[in-house]
Amino acid sequence: MKIFYHTSATAQGGRSGTSTLDDGSFTANTALPGSGRDGLTPENLFALGYASCFDNAMKEAAKFKNIELGEGWKTTIGVGLGNTDDNKRLRFDVDITAFLPGMDQETADRLVATTHKLCPFSNSMGEGINVRLKAQVSAD
Repeated sequence: MKIFYHTSATAQGGRSGTSTLDDGSFTANTALPGSGRDGLTPENLFALGYASCFDNAMKEAAKFKNIELGEGWKTTIGVGLGNTDDNKRLRFDVDITAFLPGMDQETADRLVATTHKLCPFSNSMGEGINVRLKAQVSAD
């Protein structure tokens, strides 16, 4: 694989510590869910990255498919962490909702499916991770 961009981060203290991009541009305090400690969870950080990546991939997919995105389009990523059915591993569970106001449902569904194939985060999910795609074309 030809790498055209690389970044790195360092964590210290795990879910009760800090995570910092090695270039110094961003540091986050991390916290266990429900601990009462101020900070982000790794799942928060994953959701932020995935949402921005998917949203950009959707813009590129729309351009490739000659689809007009219109005003107010956005992507929401929900990330859950849970046990596998055999309780031996932890896995992510992901909901992707693309808000595409004014677009017809069939076009929106096709665009979201294409975007999922294009997005590097989606391509890196691997087997065993539940990912649900939803295209929402109205405000309800």
